[in-house]
Amino acid sequence: MQQQPPALTPQQEAIRQVRERYETGDLPFDRFEYALNALLQAQTPEECEAIVRELPSSPVSALDVLVPQPVAPPAPSAPRRTRWWVAFMGGVRRMSRPWRLVEQTIAIAVMGGIDVDLSLAELPPQGVIRLFALMGGAQIYVPRSVDVSVRSFVMLGGVDALGEGNGGIISFSHEESRGLGNAGTALHQIEIQVFALMGGAQVVQMDAPVIAGGKPVVSNSAMLSASFDRHALHDLHRAERQARRELRRQQRHAHD
Repeated sequence: MQQQPPALTPQQEAIRQVRERYETGDLPFDRFEYALNALLQAQTPEECEAIVRELPSSPVSALDVLVPQPVAPPAPSAPRRTRWWVAFMGGVRRMSRPWRLVEQTIAIAVMGGIDVDLSLAELPPQGVIRLFALMGGAQIYVPRSVDVSVRSFVMLGGVDALGEGNGGIISFSHEESRGLGNAGTALHQIEIQVFALMGGAQVVQMDAPVIAGGKPVVSNSAMLSASFDRHALHDLHRAERQARRELRRQQRHAHD
């Protein structure tokens, strides 16, 4: 029996309402950023309600709905923006305040860690995060209203994608989750590509930002060996060397 997600607190519910209004175009990013910052600092349900009430009403009126609007020609597609996150024996965090996710992000974790909360981010309609983890790892938190796809190729590591774990010497996986917005379909699509060597990643869906006490909607009991056991790797290399020595000995014996 699938466990139901816990009920949202007044703060989490207010954040959800603000995010939904922003995703449907009712709020510009500056108002979304202001409201989100204020809600993260709110202490009581009354403060959360006051912050939501003071937001401007939806610009869509009944007349706008009844009168058909002329269809504008499609705008020329803008070049895809790219941003880099590099954690070399260090860390990258986007967990405490609103931020922007561009269309393509390249994340590199070399003996370091990356932690990002997409619930706090302005999201593009379609975004790609390419994660390269070498003896490092990442945790990516994704709101439930977003379509998310996780593709992974792992050697000597592990990936926990949307509650499904994969790992070992060599592992491939592809997990997907469909998000539902106010219109019944997700307004944002995020593709996460993971390439890990002796490292790993965890992608978790959330009902609310982590800083607001959001709980994972789905999660594995433990991440599969985000950093591969070095003793096991040493044993693997030693067994490979022994096999090569035995092969050479047999070849010499055959020649004799």
